[in-house]
Amino acid sequence: MITAFIVISSVVLGLIFTIAWLLRPGLRRQIESPKHHFQEQIRAYNQQCYDPHKDANVRGGSDDPG
Repeated sequence: MITAFIVISSVVLGLIFTIAWLLRPGLRRQIESPKHHFQEQIRAYNQQCYDPHKDANVRGGSDDPG
């Protein structure tokens, strides 16, 4: 009996959440904002760390230190 209650309540709550997600764009933006924030951080990190001239100097440099 308790398992049926858990399953039914989980399905009902899942349906409510899905309907709210579809009908309320503000809720959707709020839910998905951590994903977009993380993607912006990755993009900023990649732009900061990637320097094509730096890679060329390291690979194309001579072995002579002086």
